[in-house]
Amino acid sequence: MRRAAVVLLVLAGALAAPADAQSPAFVKDSAADGRGALDVVRVALGRAVEGRLLGEVTMEKAWTTADLRAGSGPARPSGSICLQLYTARTAGAEPPDYLVCASPAATGEELRGRVLRDRSNGLPRQVGVATVTRPTARTIYLRFAQSAIDRPATVNFAAEAVTRARGCPRPLGCRDTAPNAPATGDLTLRGTSPSG
Repeated sequence: MRRAAVVLLVLAGALAAPADAQSPAFVKDSAADGRGALDVVRVALGRAVEGRLLGEVTMEKAWTTADLRAGSGPARPSGSICLQLYTARTAGAEPPDYLVCASPAATGEELRGRVLRDRSNGLPRQVGVATVTRPTARTIYLRFAQSAIDRPATVNFAAEAVTRARGCPRPLGCRDTAPNAPATGDLTLRGTSPSG
């Protein structure tokens, strides 16, 4: 029985913590510089053992799906938490090449993840999906295939949280980025992934 308990504890630890084959790159942002419920204080990007990319966005305080839904309705979309990924474009001068976003499902607490590619002649187009998990009340993980962003050698990254609660300007809502634009974190990807 004791051995089974130890095995369960080891498995629980493996599921709770991201298993990285490559140490993630991360950047921190000052607390209380965001407007609205979501103030991003840390963003990280790395490659997990199975080959997918793993993004992490951490807020200053605990948050819920309801914070992303606040102020949304038929005429206003819900809020979102997104990784901004620059694989060819220059941060600060151009929009990100890709967005990896979590936004609320139509009902319930579920967050849905999408990988979007920016287009110069229209709205971003979905090119993949992201698996969304919440390891803590402050943090969200976004896992996605490297192939969804064309397997770049390097990625410049940032995060943005958007809410549309009462008091937030229309139509953009309250936004916080980490780090403050045009700064980004930088990740060099070693080799290629067999699975993603």
